[in-house]
Amino acid sequence: MKRIVCKFGGSSVADAGQFQKIKAIVEGDAQRKIVVVSAPGKRNPKETKLTDLLYSTYDLASKGLDFSTPWNLICNRYIEISKDLGLASKIGDDLKALEDKLKNHPESVSTDFLVSRGEYLSARLMAEYLGAEFVDAFPIISFDDKYRISQKSYEDIAKALNNENKLYVLPGFYGSNLRGEVKTFSRGGSDITGAILANAINAEKYENWTDVSGMLMADPRIVENPLPIEYVSYREIRELAYSGASVLHDESIAPCRAKKIPINIRNTNRPQDPGTIIGPTPENTKHAITGVAGRKGFSMIYIEKSMMNKEVGFGRRVLAVLESEGLSYELCPSAIDSMSIVVDSKALDAVQDIVLEDITQQMRPDRIKIFPGISLIATVGHGMTNKIGVAAKLFTALAEDNVNVRIIDQGSSQINIITGVDEGDTEKAIKAIYKAFVS
Repeated sequence: MKRIVCKFGGSSVADAGQFQKIKAIVEGDAQRKIVVVSAPGKRNPKETKLTDLLYSTYDLASKGLDFSTPWNLICNRYIEISKDLGLASKIGDDLKALEDKLKNHPESVSTDFLVSRGEYLSARLMAEYLGAEFVDAFPIISFDDKYRISQKSYEDIAKALNNENKLYVLPGFYGSNLRGEVKTFSRGGSDITGAILANAINAEKYENWTDVSGMLMADPRIVENPLPIEYVSYREIRELAYSGASVLHDESIAPCRAKKIPINIRNTNRPQDPGTIIGPTPENTKHAITGVAGRKGFSMIYIEKSMMNKEVGFGRRVLAVLESEGLSYELCPSAIDSMSIVVDSKALDAVQDIVLEDITQQMRPDRIKIFPGISLIATVGHGMTNKIGVAAKLFTALAEDNVNVRIIDQGSSQINIITGVDEGDTEKAIKAIYKAFVS
């Protein structure tokens, strides 16, 4: 039987009521055999995320300070869920043992280990509540410090989850590093865990359950009542996620894409909604674009030099300067006698003087200047491919709304047009593009 991997985010496991919704969802389809959970999320806007409380606890404990305030909030949360579900869980004993270790031997508890307990304890409760087998993500998921998953991980996962008739529950967000220590993913990494498991067991589908009914064609905080996206390809979602559409962690695409496993973004609170399907091939849509998203916080390094195009290796040497300072670049539009490199502003700020000095000494440019405060707006869609007039419509819409375009980038794939605008024009630009193609 082909199985479905279900990942439930923090809002989906926030309290006992949410656990009950998950049970109904899992029991609603016999193929749902692998459940991945995050740490409990916030129950209201004023509440602190449990993961943040764990970070606070570690910070205080590692300094030998009283950590009882955040720790008590953590303990009360798990004990409350266990009690409300009527479980005979020994979660209190686990928490007490961890507290004793933090008090008496804080040096033996790493940041990653303590923070990972948010997902670990959540999964323990979920497994007991569902009558499922608990399987720890450590050490069957192993990766290096760059989060590259080993082939052995996929083999170990397949062995650990080999019974197709059994229900398994695993914690998301962490695994093992090369030294055999608990290592967490970046924030939101439970999405990645679910995708890795789906790949390892050759899943029929990967369902990512959250608090929204799939993806929208634009950010609803910017565009009023944007249309939902029913289907989006792996390539399109990668572009949209990178550019600010944050429903799904962008690194969770690759494991499913490798085996053409569809991803279905669903709403735990509205399980009747079909959500958004992310799949291997584009589908015909009535709109030329699939979506528009934007991200602030970029700077542009502008370099000008006469006869630059004749100077072999010029671009490589410029990028080598960035590499030496640990900077990656987002875009690199160029002309005959000039090139621009768009980088993350925060990353650049720390090494800006060094970068400017090195480029000046090595390349001897006629002019070099940094332009901060840039947003990158991505307009994405397979419907744009080879369609005459798409770019004209986009730039006309921006011009009519008095948005000055600082950067234009369109690859040969033609599924994405990126425009760089002043940060103050971000929302205006997104609204203008959405209106031009959808309204």
